[in-house]
Amino acid sequence: MPSHRFTPRQAQLGTLLFATGFGILAMAAWDNSSGLPFAMPPFWHNQRALCLLVALGVAAFGLFVMTNGPTTTDERHGTLWKPTQPGRRFRSLIVYSRNGCHLCDESIELLQRFSTCLPPIQDIDIDADPDLQRRFNTEVPVVEFDGKIRFKGQVSELLLRRLIEGTPPA
Repeated sequence: MPSHRFTPRQAQLGTLLFATGFGILAMAAWDNSSGLPFAMPPFWHNQRALCLLVALGVAAFGLFVMTNGPTTTDERHGTLWKPTQPGRRFRSLIVYSRNGCHLCDESIELLQRFSTCLPPIQDIDIDADPDLQRRFNTEVPVVEFDGKIRFKGQVSELLLRRLIEGTPPA
């Protein structure tokens, strides 16, 4: 998992800072164009450049914190999923794929994240075998555990977790 500079709570604060800074900048633009429908405090008009500079700094810092925070749902909630019973499941894992298939690449990457629970991935290119090409053609990636096809098309992380959790360690 990639390390981030900020925790999920700090990333939420970054969102708030960005929205606040952007809101102040939007109010300044509105005030310049047609005037605000309410009165601003005197320092808003006396120290306009300073207010805009602070708003820009707050928005920029908020954006920085947001972009360096957690990116996945698990990271945002501060959890890293692990099965309740550790250990490797299944004896074999075959992924039928083809070159240039982005879903195949994403599926293999997802399966590799669960390498502590799964056997080594055997990646088979269906274009090298006419029978496999006829059998799976547009259904790639096809993921097979212990000779049984479990996924066709896209591998769902949630369903993969359920499959791992529901299978006792080998």
